[in-house]
Amino acid sequence: MAKKMRTGNDLVHIPRFEKSLSVGNFIQKVFHPNEIAYCESKPKGRTASYAARFAAKEAFAKALGTGLYANGVSPKEIWVENETNGRPFINITDNIKKILASLEIEDYDVSLSHHEEYAIATVILFKN
Repeated sequence: MAKKMRTGNDLVHIPRFEKSLSVGNFIQKVFHPNEIAYCESKPKGRTASYAARFAAKEAFAKALGTGLYANGVSPKEIWVENETNGRPFINITDNIKKILASLEIEDYDVSLSHHEEYAIATVILFKN
């Protein structure tokens, strides 16, 4: 029987991740402009917001079974935005849509959370 869904999780240690944010142009290499605008608008939660979004990218790639930077999957091709009520959702490029189609994935969802030193994301990819 075929699997009806795939899941991916990722946990980020925020203090360690904060160091990455200050290296070169890491933010511009990894995050979509919409993510950057959102995270930079959160002065107190800036690092946690970036960490949660990075966790979502990793979780999505894990659910795909590729990981980031493998099989043509780069972090800027997967980005998180928020609905007006604050609920996060994932946007993807056409390249990722092609990968999903080849796996017969028809929908996906994300959940983000962060508290003190950790950010976590869970992604579920749904098959029909």
